[in-house]
Amino acid sequence: MTAQAIDTIAPRRETTLSAAWRRRMARAAPWLWLAPGIALFLPFFIIPMAVVLRNSFNRDDPLALMVSDLTLENYANILTDSYYLTVFSNSILVSLGVTVGTLLLGYPFAYYLVRHAKASRGFLLWVVYLPLMVSVIVRAFGWIVITADTGLINSVLMATGILKQPLIMLFELESMVPAMIHRYLPLMVLPLINAIGKIDDSLYSASANLGASHARTFRKVILPLTAPGIVAGSQLVFANVLSDFVIPNLLGSTRFRLLAPVIYEEAAVQVAWATAAALAMVMLVLVTLMLLLSNWTFRRLAPWARTL
Repeated sequence: MTAQAIDTIAPRRETTLSAAWRRRMARAAPWLWLAPGIALFLPFFIIPMAVVLRNSFNRDDPLALMVSDLTLENYANILTDSYYLTVFSNSILVSLGVTVGTLLLGYPFAYYLVRHAKASRGFLLWVVYLPLMVSVIVRAFGWIVITADTGLINSVLMATGILKQPLIMLFELESMVPAMIHRYLPLMVLPLINAIGKIDDSLYSASANLGASHARTFRKVILPLTAPGIVAGSQLVFANVLSDFVIPNLLGSTRFRLLAPVIYEEAAVQVAWATAAALAMVMLVLVTLMLLLSNWTFRRLAPWARTL
C-alpha cells in the first residue's frame, strides 16, 4: 500500500471514530445530566422505601418492638379492620375534595392572570408564590385564629347579627379543608398558568369568527387545551393532601382520622413499626393508583393532548 493511500485512509478512520464517539456521548448525555439526581434519589428515597417495604412484612411484638418475619398479616389486618378502612376512605374523600376545591378556585384565577391581567400580573404571581414562602405551621396557626370560636369569621358573623352563637369550626373539617385548599392552591394554579399560557390567541379569534359564544369557546376550545394542566395540578394536590401530616394534626378532628397522622401514631405512640410501615406502603400504592388512573383516563379522553 502506498503512502498516499495510507494518508487517505487515516483521516477517514479518524472521522469514523470521532462520529462514533459523538454518538456515544449523545446517548450518554441524558444519563450524565440525571446522575446528580439519581445520586440523591437512591440513598434518600429508594433505600428508605426498601427498608419500609421490608419492615411492612415484619411482625410487631410489644416486648421486642419489631420481629423480623415474612408475613402478610399486617396488610390483612389493615385491609379488613373497619377503623383503617374508615381512615382510608376519609383520606381519599378529603384529598378529592381539596383537589376539586383548588381547581374551582385556581382555574378562574389562572385564566384571569394569563388572559386579562396586564399591569397586575407580577403582583398576582407574587400572591401565588407567597404561601410557598411561609411555613405551613405559621399558616395553620393563622387558620386557628380565623376559625376559632372567637376568631375572625365568628366575630364578623356575630357582630352583623347573622349568628347568635359561634360556629364550631376549629378542629373540624370546616377548618381543616379550607386550610388545605389554601396550602395547596399554588400547586394547582402554576400548572394551569402554564397550560393556559400555551393557547394561541388566534384560536380565540377563530372560535368567535365561527360564531361560538364565550361559553362555547371555553367548553370546546379552552377547557380541552388546558386538560394537561388540570391533570398535572390535580395529581400534585391529591398526592400531597393524602400524605399531609401537619394540617390534619393541628386542625383536624380526632373523630375524623386521616392517614398520615394515623401512621405517625402507630409508629411513635403505639410503637407498631411494622403496622406503620404497611400503612405507609398502602398510602404509596393509593397515590400510584391515582396517578396511573388519571393518566389512563387522560389518554383515553384526550389523546390529542399528548402533543401539547
